[in-house]
Amino acid sequence: MFACLAPPLAAMGQRLTILLDPARGGTEYGARIAEHTAEKQVTLDVANRLRSLLTARDFDVQLTRDGDAVVTNDARAALANQSRAIACISLHATAAGKGLHLFTTSLTQSSPQGYAVPWDEAQSLYVERSQRLANELATAFGRSKIPVSSGRTWIRPLDNMQCPAVAVEIAPDGEGNTAADRGYENRIADTIAGAMLFWRGHTDVVQSILAPPPAVPETKPATAADHPETQTSPKVLSPRFGAPLVPGSTTVAPKPAKVPPATGQAVGSADGAKSMVAKPAIPGPPVGPKSGVAKPVAPRPPVVQPKPVAVPVPSGVPE
Repeated sequence: MFACLAPPLAAMGQRLTILLDPARGGTEYGARIAEHTAEKQVTLDVANRLRSLLTARDFDVQLTRDGDAVVTNDARAALANQSRAIACISLHATAAGKGLHLFTTSLTQSSPQGYAVPWDEAQSLYVERSQRLANELATAFGRSKIPVSSGRTWIRPLDNMQCPAVAVEIAPDGEGNTAADRGYENRIADTIAGAMLFWRGHTDVVQSILAPPPAVPETKPATAADHPETQTSPKVLSPRFGAPLVPGSTTVAPKPAKVPPATGQAVGSADGAKSMVAKPAIPGPPVGPKSGVAKPVAPRPPVVQPKPVAVPVPSGVPE
């Protein structure tokens, strides 16, 4: 399954989004945490507590489920990819182990090749940022005196998410408190909320997820002195991403707009056809009177013949 990366529309001035993914739900009970408490209830309780803390810190928070319902892994990942979250935290609970277990994907960091990525490898573009997020959380839990361990594994829906993503599994704290203990849940939620404030301060991470506003086409006004050989369409800055990655989604690249040619310049087509140069108009001879109309003729002056002049003949000279 392939899908296309799409251009993020968020700008730096808006509220940043955190996505919370409480595991299980509905008929998926998960691990048994206490006598009457299942994993699905613990993860939802922590998510609701954490949502309140993050909202108070001016975050926009989205949950993959806010009730006791079954949500597929694909649906969870699709919601994460559409949210453009700066952090995606998947919440789990267990009765085994001690403290907090942090997991990131086992995929290898990769660079985007074109615009399409396989659905099961979407997280490969965010591996380094996800590990960095896990380190931030581990440091925060250490300051809160909560035991923490880290690891990497193949885990859904993290492998399908386009965001820095970490799975947080809540185990007993080692002091007799299970993941169902409300005081223990509140400590974990407080610690994660504080860590998100530090995470928000990493400008390089935030900017790598949020794109600048849509680019405005760059056009250069034509002048008669340029006379270029060819004229190109307006240059549009390509976004880094295409559409949010969701199962089976596709996208079509926009066709460049046509630009009307200026007088005396080359005519270019958006599909790459050969350009032709329009020649400027050349003025012809002046237009005379219409045919069939007689021209006025001025009368000629009379011709006067000069009179002969008599020449005297000298005497004694024969004529």
